[in-house]
Amino acid sequence: MSKKDEITEVMTKVLFDFMSVSNTVWDQVYLRFYSAEKGHSSIQFMFRKERELSPLRGNDNYDDLLISLMNGLFDEIEDETKQRPLVAVLTVDAEKNYNLKLDYQNPRALEIGYMGFGKTTSYFLNNEVDIPDFAKEYIDALAAKGITETPILYEKRAEL
Repeated sequence: MSKKDEITEVMTKVLFDFMSVSNTVWDQVYLRFYSAEKGHSSIQFMFRKERELSPLRGNDNYDDLLISLMNGLFDEIEDETKQRPLVAVLTVDAEKNYNLKLDYQNPRALEIGYMGFGKTTSYFLNNEVDIPDFAKEYIDALAAKGITETPILYEKRAEL
């Protein structure tokens, strides 16, 4: 088994354990990791029960471990392919099946949050999940203020 596969399986177990202690009823959990450069990263969690998608608050102990593991995975991929991913989404279901998707170019790729719904950058296919009414209202209210995308944390900025 490759080091990448070992790290992915450990992350799967950690994410499953996190959900087991969260007292949440779920079918699938999603972890989105973004890292434009080593040492600067962000994570986001969502969980799904049937067609309903909901945000999940992280836990410092699990967050730190998952960030460390995901950085290790990105390092392994970079060592092997000479390219470092920007975004990864790890999906784990209640039967411990997992899927890992990577993107190397677009920091907005594979969005799992409500703001990404209906966009080409969304992880979810059209009509795959239901958007709660409160999320639609929130998205509409932000759009009325000119906010149509989720800010990217730690994005490299061009110097002026």
